[in-house]
This record gives sequence, C-alpha cells and structure tokens, in this order.
Amino acid sequence: MNNKFLGLILGAGVAAMTSCGGNAGKNTAESTADSTNTADSVKEFTLNRGVNLDHWLSQRGEGVDIDPNYITKKDFETIKKLGFDFVRVPIEEQLMYNTDLTRRKIGFDLLDSAVKWSDETGLKMICDLHIIRSFHFNSENGEANTLFEKEEAQDNYVKVWMDIQDFLKNTPEDKVAYELLNEVTTPDPENWNKLIAKVHKAIRANEPTRKIIIGSNHWQIPNTFPDLKVPENDKNLILSFHYYNPNVITHYRAPWASFKNYSGKIQYPGDVLVDKDFYATVADENERENLKGMCGEWNAERMEKEILIAKNVADSLGLPLFCGEFGVFPYHVSPEIRIKWYEDIMEVFRKNNISCCHWGWKNDFPCVDEKTLEPNAIAPIIAK
Repeated sequence: MNNKFLGLILGAGVAAMTSCGGNAGKNTAESTADSTNTADSVKEFTLNRGVNLDHWLSQRGEGVDIDPNYITKKDFETIKKLGFDFVRVPIEEQLMYNTDLTRRKIGFDLLDSAVKWSDETGLKMICDLHIIRSFHFNSENGEANTLFEKEEAQDNYVKVWMDIQDFLKNTPEDKVAYELLNEVTTPDPENWNKLIAKVHKAIRANEPTRKIIIGSNHWQIPNTFPDLKVPENDKNLILSFHYYNPNVITHYRAPWASFKNYSGKIQYPGDVLVDKDFYATVADENERENLKGMCGEWNAERMEKEILIAKNVADSLGLPLFCGEFGVFPYHVSPEIRIKWYEDIMEVFRKNNISCCHWGWKNDFPCVDEKTLEPNAIAPIIAK
C-alpha cells in the first residue's frame, strides 16, 4: 500500500496444479467444489466496511519474520465490535513459503487462525496475495520484478495460488474470497490481463463459484480500469481499486514519499500544496510537472470524478466494486485535514454504494492504538 502510487504519479496455459502436505508442486489434492455449480451461479459474498490486517503476514521488513502475537483473536473481536464486517488479510510468498514452495508452518497456522477467528467473530475474510518473490508493488523485495518477464515466474505464481486454494477450498464461499495480486504495475496492461486469464482458469477448475477479487494495472488506480479485461461469463468476481489521492495530503511527510522534503503548509479541501516555491526544488522536470498535476484543487467532487471511472467499468460489467485500500498517514497532517478527507471519501463511497477496506489496522495508517486497541478519531468515521 501507500508509497506505490507515488511512482506512477511522479513518473506517471499453465497446468492447474494443486497440492497437499504443503508442497505447491505436487498434484495430489482433489477438488471439493460442488459439481452442480457453474460460474453463472452467483454466490452470496457481500462486503460493507472492513480493515486491512497490515504488517502481519506481509511487509514485515527486511529479515523480519512473522510475529505470531501481532494479531490475535482480540483484534478480530475489536474489529467486529467497532462495526466492521470483514477483514482483508495480506499475505506474502516469502513469509508463507520456502523457496521450493513448501509451506512455512508459522504462516499457514496463522492463516488458519485468521479463518477461524473470522468465523467465530462473524467477519468475512479476503485472502489477499500481497507480495510474491517475482513481484512487489514497490520493487522492495530486494529482487527484480520478473513476473511479466519470465514464464517460470508466472508458473510459480499460479502454483502458489493452487496451493492457497488447496488450503482454503473447504472454507464457506460466502465467508472467504481470494484476491489475485496486490497492485500490479506493468508497462503494458495486456501483460496483467493475460495473467488474470491464466490464474482465473486455474482457480475455476476447482472452485467455479468462489468469489475472486481483481484489481486494475498500475496500483489499482481508477484511471486504469478501462484497460482491465475481466474474464467473461463469470458473475462471481469483484473489481477492486485503491485510493490515496491527493497524495500530498494522504502521504504528507511520509519518509518514503518522493515529496517527503516538503514540510510547508497543506490544505484540504482546496489547493493542497500551498507553497508553490517547492516545485522549483524538484530537479527532474517530469517529476515536477507530475507533482503539479497531482496537486491543485481537491475536494469530494474531484475524488468522486476519479472513482466513477472505476465504477462505470464495474457497472457496465454488472460486477460489484470494492475499494481495497484507502487512508491517511497521520503523523504530520493536521487532525482537521485528516478527518475532513475521511469524511469526504466515506461520503463518496456511501453515495455510490461502494464497499471499502481501510489501510490499515494498527501500523503506519492506524485506526486503533497498537497496544490497547482503543479506537482513534477515524475509526467511527470509516466503520459507518
């Protein structure tokens, strides 16, 4: 989440192999899908308001393993108590699988706990494949993003999904959904469209009606939805976009942001970057012009205009639309600006009947205190 948008704004037939025993390379598991179901049968899986369980089974940091106590059943209970109805659980290949694609016990034990705790607290769950070894939305996995360059990388990606599916296939279809990959970015959207078709076909061979969530190219921003090709004749799909505009507000002084050195005045609504002299400090001309483009006047109407690009595509396909991530880095922006942004974005979601999932829960974009789980000022706003 978060920093991936900045790169865009400032730069603008695999076999379906399932497995058991934790090895994604073994073709031994049997499908448990109901043979009477077809992709035309629409299964009930409704979403309203949710949170991302960030930095638990993904994005732990270089050399940092999973903390089994970072998220517990108490978190799930608190999420439900605050009025949310689902969680998005980002998972990372490196934390869930060894290099030979055998399962890491700690990761799958906790994924199993996530399913169990979701069920026990009445929450629905999205299993989001957030990062894989061959692709990281911010290219921060220490390796080149080879997913769209090497056939072997795509084969491994599908194998990972076949194993995740084998692990989750017995969960109720009205309780658990799969999200194919977080914030894909590739110069040619057809690269992602072709891979969607490949992994979709593999999953559907065993689960014809499981809900599958698909995002667009370039970090799932609404503007790229017209380039997204969705598998035909499948109504058990949900389209997903992410929203962090205007970035100068949502990522004000965030240490990873390209404009991190700007500490001048900001405002929202209105012309967000007040000190126009800052533009002259950006050496690269393209970055400078794109920074100007992302600033200017921002309000609820401008946000809605962007989001409607995604909604119009979803509506034309008869599919639900879902905002899988949104939020404000809270540590330097004023509470008044932060709250106003949240109020506006939530009003846009309500007006357009869009379900949403806040990034995150208790890490860098928190809605509760990390230790006490006491809600902060935005929790009641985003749970409505």
